[in-house]
Amino acid sequence: RRLLLVAGAIALVFPWVVSTGQNYYHINVMVSALIFVVLGLGLNITVGLAGLLDLGYIAFFAVGSYTYALLSKNFDLGFWICLPLGGIMSMLFGIILGFPILRLRGDYLAIVTLGFGSITKIVLENWDTLFGGAAGIANIPRPELFGMVLDGRQKSVYTYYIVLALVALTIFVTNRLKNSRIGRAWMALREDEIASVAMGVDMAKTKLSAYALGAFWAGLVGVVFAAHNNFINPDSFTFMDSAMILAMVVLGG
Repeated sequence: RRLLLVAGAIALVFPWVVSTGQNYYHINVMVSALIFVVLGLGLNITVGLAGLLDLGYIAFFAVGSYTYALLSKNFDLGFWICLPLGGIMSMLFGIILGFPILRLRGDYLAIVTLGFGSITKIVLENWDTLFGGAAGIANIPRPELFGMVLDGRQKSVYTYYIVLALVALTIFVTNRLKNSRIGRAWMALREDEIASVAMGVDMAKTKLSAYALGAFWAGLVGVVFAAHNNFINPDSFTFMDSAMILAMVVLGG
């Protein structure tokens, strides 16, 4: 606990120690790092706890990002309204992906999830009228703070604290899930699917919940990613990003 308190204190003062004036490069780097922390924690639900290999996880990240970009552009909705909507939209896509692949496992499951990620990127690239095609969507609004006008550094610091709070929330929720009834069902399914089903675990419900909850965090932080960058296009969501997130879960770091 002492170590966590020290780490929390360092994280809180970080923006004020590493940057001065208009030099906020290090803050932007840390925002990107924390975004991938949330992605790694979300994927850990699917891969680490439930044992479902997912090579297309970045697609859920893209869904959250494009949800915010399109809602802010077409309906003038703010960041805080779109934040839960991005997570919910990704959760729905997680359920849609989960239904057809309930009986798949191992290499077959990996190939289908890889295909899902590739299909998502191809749709984003070719549906110009809705998603802007390869040109993407620009001028995505940053998170607002009670209508205050913030300069470049203040916007980065504000986004840093938002994603830091999101990391803390994700760690808390995923730990609680791991120790819950559904978390124990995930781990039973990971260790031996046939034995867990024989002992009464609902395979369909358990797998769908793993995909849905893992996708939710990707969509949530996808909204933050779009707001932080002000611009997104399909090249932000490639297979290599999925591979990097998977490497973080399996190898760490």
